[in-house]
Amino acid sequence: MTGSSWMTAASPAPREIASARQVLSALVSRVPLPAYEAANVLGVDWLRRQGLAALAYHCWRQATQLPPGLKQELQAAYYAGVAQSSLQRHELATVLGLLNGQRLQVVAFKGAALAYAVYSDPACRPMGDIDLWLKAEQLEEAAAALEQLGYQAQLKPTRPLALMIRARNELPLYGTRSGSGLVELHWGVFPGEWLQRTTRIDDAELWARALPATLADQPALILSPEDNLLQVAVHLAINHNMSAPWLRGLVDIALLARHTAIDWRIIVQRARTWRVATAVWLVLSLAVDLAGVQEASEAARELQPPALRRGLIGRFANAESLVMMRDLSASKWRYVFLLLLIDRGRDALRLVYRALWPERAWLIARYGRYTFTTRLRHLFDAARGKI
Repeated sequence: MTGSSWMTAASPAPREIASARQVLSALVSRVPLPAYEAANVLGVDWLRRQGLAALAYHCWRQATQLPPGLKQELQAAYYAGVAQSSLQRHELATVLGLLNGQRLQVVAFKGAALAYAVYSDPACRPMGDIDLWLKAEQLEEAAAALEQLGYQAQLKPTRPLALMIRARNELPLYGTRSGSGLVELHWGVFPGEWLQRTTRIDDAELWARALPATLADQPALILSPEDNLLQVAVHLAINHNMSAPWLRGLVDIALLARHTAIDWRIIVQRARTWRVATAVWLVLSLAVDLAGVQEASEAARELQPPALRRGLIGRFANAESLVMMRDLSASKWRYVFLLLLIDRGRDALRLVYRALWPERAWLIARYGRYTFTTRLRHLFDAARGKI
């Protein structure tokens, strides 16, 4: 199978969706289930692009029924994952060791936390960077410490530092030494204009609930199980528009649900309080459908929006779009999709208004100055979907 654009993708055969359900259910079960024929239907390239090839080999490596050709290709993907994971483990240990030595406490989240706290083998959870959340007053000191290790901050012209701070995004630090990669220091774990303008999430409460953990032999904090699951779900729905990493995001949810003690009543309560109920419903309902996470079914039912909105959202993100690896994030239709995920209508209207007519302080943060010409330029660009 090959990926295709969101707008032009052909519908997959029912066999392919059924095969994806079998593979995902097998990979997240506590006792690995055989799904070798289903994996053959989808192909190793599909598993690799979904970020699941190394996990598939780890689950089935002892299976005598695994076809030799399939096993060989999955093994190669796993060994590549081991090599990459070894480099990232060393980098994570070095970075955490440095920050701990400076008495700078961090909350590791996304890939680093999931790979070591949820997956049985870190090589099975690919990650492109290391994400660390620090308290705002310590971030500058942490960045300075990492610069001594050769990391250099690189910001896009369209994402200046002042704007990143306002949106509680991240400071990207790129390693210049051999074996180092990207470390992102975050002002929060729910970044971006959408979340800042439409939700009510208390970072202080998140930090207070964070739990001690050992990652790459170094002490760190990770989010509590419920906060971790909510962050993964919201990040997949909002920041990734239910696009890449597609099904791997559902596997993260499934493994969190099955290997940590999740209180689903807390999930429902926090999702509603934070105003992310619709986004969390979407991810949980797809995790139930495709990965068989039945323990999340009642929470998904309680969080579901009205039928009309469910139908509209389903036009953008559904089992088919994830199996076919459609990239909604590359389409301007993603703005409609994101509006549909906002819990309250008045928040959606406020988001549209501020996207077109942001505050004076926002314009200064984005463009470095404020003039009426700057406002008109932004209005023209935003109206064309260039936000």
